[in-house]
Amino acid sequence: MTADVTMGGAELIESALAILPVHRCAATAAEPTLARAAARLNGIMQRYAAGEATAFGELYEALAPRLHRFCLRLARNRSDADDLFQDAFLRLHRARASYMPGAPALHWAFAITRSAHLDRVRHRQRRREDLHEADSGPITCRSLPSGDGSPEDDVCTRRMLLVVDREIGRMSEKKRCAYVLLREEGLSVAEAASVLGTSADVVKQRAHRAYEQIRAALRRAGWDEGMP
Repeated sequence: MTADVTMGGAELIESALAILPVHRCAATAAEPTLARAAARLNGIMQRYAAGEATAFGELYEALAPRLHRFCLRLARNRSDADDLFQDAFLRLHRARASYMPGAPALHWAFAITRSAHLDRVRHRQRRREDLHEADSGPITCRSLPSGDGSPEDDVCTRRMLLVVDREIGRMSEKKRCAYVLLREEGLSVAEAASVLGTSADVVKQRAHRAYEQIRAALRRAGWDEGMP
């Protein structure tokens, strides 16, 4: 079975795997702009950590979109993602005094969020809950950038992204986090390793296995034309 589209299977797969959320793809999201946004977030977090309560509104506005998207990737459904998001922000508030001035606030928040997620998973396991009961299927938290492809290509790419999203949801937590931080959030290997509390080599290994898992899923779905 092969995809009946204009683009070759390999080209489509690379296109699907390369698509990042809009904030990474938009032309306005150039590196200097991202650097300024990160510096602004760090400054807001530093003010909030120092006890400036009024900085919370700015912090929430700057941090919430990406943190909530990260929660959607970690959780198995939107309800759990919303609960995790609230828990993460509460923990961030309680831990604000431990923030080191100048440290990447986004990465610090990602680490807190992942810790909250792991605690919730352990709690469920202790209660012997079936983690699949509340699974509402793949959560799509990405947007397709507008392009010059044909309508057939666009439809096929959307179908492929659905396969990718479903497979990300099936990954182990460790592989999923490595993949999301590197491919979707744009962190470097060293930055992702810091968030995950492991080495750069381990992050590379987990991300590679995640990438291969997605490629295998796309092959099973029929996109194998021209693939190596």
